[in-house]
This record gives sequence, structure tokens and C-alpha cells, in this order.
Amino acid sequence: MGKRKANSKNVDKDDPMDVSEGEVNEERVSDEENGHSEEELVDVDFDFFDPKEIDFHTIKQLMIQLFSSDAELFNLSELSELIINQPLLGTTVKVDGTDSDPYALLTVLNMNEHKNKECIKQIKNYLIEKTKKITNLNEKLVELLKDTSKNNIGLILSERLINMPVQIVPPMYKMLQEEIQWAIEDNEPYEFEWYLIITKTYREIASTLDEESEIPKQKKKKAKVSEPTIFYFHPEDEIIEQIADYQCNFKLTKQPLSSDSKRAFSDFGIAPAMKIFLLHKSKLDKLINDLEVACK
Repeated sequence: MGKRKANSKNVDKDDPMDVSEGEVNEERVSDEENGHSEEELVDVDFDFFDPKEIDFHTIKQLMIQLFSSDAELFNLSELSELIINQPLLGTTVKVDGTDSDPYALLTVLNMNEHKNKECIKQIKNYLIEKTKKITNLNEKLVELLKDTSKNNIGLILSERLINMPVQIVPPMYKMLQEEIQWAIEDNEPYEFEWYLIITKTYREIASTLDEESEIPKQKKKKAKVSEPTIFYFHPEDEIIEQIADYQCNFKLTKQPLSSDSKRAFSDFGIAPAMKIFLLHKSKLDKLINDLEVACK
């Protein structure tokens, strides 16, 4: 399969995509130099492509971004190879042609089919360990991921650069659903009974910078908080949360050295974490429909 349809989206020039070069950033700089302060919109064409060998390094970087500080626990080179060597499924989003770097990725891997791959073994053991406190989910994962399981579980991997608009997500899921159906019709091993989605979360934490300051300051009373609010990096996860059969929040094994470094203009730092959703295949239609409605 080659290039698919392209969608045009309006992008706020004062909130440019995270790229080092390109039309969006160049025009923003030009406006700043001319002293314009008005908010303007730029049309950007998002082209959808199959993952290719040329995308290997960028896909690996997206996987490092997805797994955050725990990325070193997994063989992400092997995982990236699995993604690009899977010709039937998966979509990347680019803005400058097939040979440019992808800004987003959505794909699914058959964890049962690739059970002997090191990266899949690592992810399996990681998730089983992290879900021990959620008994029903943990038991379900153990059942689905055992070697003799007859129910295929699809690992959905979704990541994108920070300012990519959420409006690209519904068509990517729609294409993934179509590709799965085409693959099943060709007798390929993509008839999944369950889908497992790994995603990133964070919670706000009080900064410790004042406590570390050399200038003595009056200690502030800390407010008592029962349960910290969990936030998503990906807005679509709020919809997935509503329909998932199972879900689990968990901390990263290797916590970042400092959350304060990420709070440049905020009274709070952030503590990154992870979450998984497990949903039955019967929920996929509703997920796509709800995503399309939310993004209109």
C-alpha cells in the first residue's frame, strides 16, 4: 500500500508544531519580525503513509517518547523493526512527502504472534508486573498472553509530536480498523479479540524549589489531597477511558530525576506516569465513532 488520502487542518501559528524547520515555523518567525501580533491560521496538509524503512529512527524516537524514562527497559530497536516490517497495518502522518519524518504514528502488533520477540516479552512482563494490584486486569492479561492462548491481543501503539492536533486521530483509527479487516480477509493473523493500549499520563506535584533555595522562606502549609488528579497527554484517552473494559494507572519504574525542570512557568511540577487500557473488539466501532464526534 502506498500514500493514502490527505487532510487539511487549520493550525494556530502562535502554537506551531514541534518541528525544527518548515513552513509553519518560518512564517511565524516572519510575522514576529514584522511586528504583527494578530493570531493567524495556516493550512497544513497531513498525508497518511504506511510505515517505511526510512522512518525507523523517527519511529524509535516516538517509542522512546511513549515509554518515557522506562524506555531503556525495552528493546525499542526491535519494536521499531516490527512496526516497519508489518506491511499490512499501521499509519504515519507526514507533512512534506513520503521521504520526510513522520510526526505521528498509530499501529497495532499481534502480541501472541510475536510472543518470542524480546521486546514483546519485555512489554508483557512489564505490564503483568505493573498491574498486580488490579487483580481482575492482571488475571485477564496473564490469560490472554499465555503461550497457549487462542485469543489474539493487539497492542496499539499511538504517539505523536507534542503539538500535533488531535483531529488526526479519528482517521488514523478508522484506517487501522479497515486495514485489520482487509488483513483478516487475506487470512493474516490480525483477528484480535482484545486491544491493549499503552499511554502516558501525569499528575501535578508541588514544587520543591522553594525548599531548596538558599534564601530562608516561611514554610507554607501543605494542603491535604486525598487522590491526585490524573491528566492525559493525549486528549483522546479521555474517550478511551469511558469505554475500556479494564484500565490501570501505574508509576514509571525509573522516575525522572526532576519534575521541577518541566514547570518553567507554573506553580506545579509534573510527575509522568503510565496507563493501560484493555478493551474488547466489540468496543472498537464505538471508540471510532466517539472520536469522530468529539473531533468535529
